[in-house]
Amino acid sequence: INAEYGKQWYQRRVRGVLNYYTNYYYKSNLSMRYTGWIVACLISVQVAVVQLACLSERAGSEVWRVHGHDNEKIEKVLELAKRHELHEWVELNRPDGYVDVMVNLAEKEAFKRSLEEADADYSTLIGDVGDVIKKHLLIQKRSTDSKYNYLHFNTWEKIEAELKRIAKERKDIAKLQSIGKTYEGRDVYVLRVTNGISSASKKPIILIDAGIHAREWVSVSTIMYIINEVVANPGKDILIKSFLDSFEFVFMPVMNPDGYSYTWTDDRLWRKNRAPNNGSDCIGVDLNRNWDFEWGGLGTSANECQTDFRGYSAFSENETIAVKDWIDTYKEQIVIYINFHAYGQLWMTPYGYSTDKPENEPEMMRYSKIATDAIESVRGTSYSFGPVYTTIYPASSISVDWVRGKEEILIAYTVELPDKGLHGFLTPKSEIGPIGKETWHGIEQLMLSLAADKKLLRTEE
Repeated sequence: INAEYGKQWYQRRVRGVLNYYTNYYYKSNLSMRYTGWIVACLISVQVAVVQLACLSERAGSEVWRVHGHDNEKIEKVLELAKRHELHEWVELNRPDGYVDVMVNLAEKEAFKRSLEEADADYSTLIGDVGDVIKKHLLIQKRSTDSKYNYLHFNTWEKIEAELKRIAKERKDIAKLQSIGKTYEGRDVYVLRVTNGISSASKKPIILIDAGIHAREWVSVSTIMYIINEVVANPGKDILIKSFLDSFEFVFMPVMNPDGYSYTWTDDRLWRKNRAPNNGSDCIGVDLNRNWDFEWGGLGTSANECQTDFRGYSAFSENETIAVKDWIDTYKEQIVIYINFHAYGQLWMTPYGYSTDKPENEPEMMRYSKIATDAIESVRGTSYSFGPVYTTIYPASSISVDWVRGKEEILIAYTVELPDKGLHGFLTPKSEIGPIGKETWHGIEQLMLSLAADKKLLRTEE
């Protein structure tokens, strides 16, 4: 049976049993006091059991780093991972010559033999994924803060509340808008930040989004760090004041709120959204394979159960439609687009669908070097940069390709944030501040260089 289907079947069974007993106690003649207590316990048990089901499934799973050395060996490793149906965690870095693969207990020995036959060396990065996730989630849930904490990872509800607080308390520079609804009814938010926010801004736009892949929590914490830097410091930091005079920042902090919420309650490594697929028991579409530019090409899947399922058509999902419509409206103003992901420390230009290159690739590469050099200057974090296709892997129908290829926004990047695999998707909270700080410094220097080249920087008195 397909592993994804089996997991979802088990979770539905658990929920079904617990819901039955919850309804039973409601309908019984027990006092409200005891009914409320029992229902509360059942709900807590339901959340815990579903999360434990995923943890137990991954108990003993390991993340292996397979050393590819060259593209031919890397492609062979990817082929072997596919043959062994190891698709849930496959990340690679071509400049550094490695592929990271999560290997479950059932396939461990067989995959090991396949690697040996292919003369591919490997080392263990993460020894027990289930145990690491359990500790990771425990640390997050120990937090008793009711408010957003910029040094912790935060639930969707806390993120939403923080965005509303910013818009309310900093209404002189910030405005929050919902641009659409997800399948489960959550808002897809845009936070606009600039001086003179109340007027119809015609300023150049810096568009940054994050959280399109649910499990990449550090992408969300990083964009929230940058938001806080921009909204908290315009009176103290003359550079930020100049940016707000000259540009409009547009932040899309969580492009996949349903999937992100699901990583907190059910499955920490979930990637897709949570919309059902007709005729399949497998849930969700990879929102970063759903864009209408070379849709359905290399690096996408037509299988609903795969993590990179592209959907049944381009822009089939509420989330991508909402973002598409917003960008269509403002594309003439957008001068920089940055799409945050994790992990790998890669600063990438279009395209992902093929080795084709935009006409202004030299310009984008020059700004890439400026940004990555600035990041490295903070604490030594080194990034590789180059086109998506040759730097990481073929990936069609991705947002950065659509933004550059279809909307003709000239400076567009996909950024894979730290680290290089030590923690992978399970970034420790101690790294939230340092990653946010260095990334913001890189973007500052990119903006300064662009503004100087295009004569965009000004200061309003």
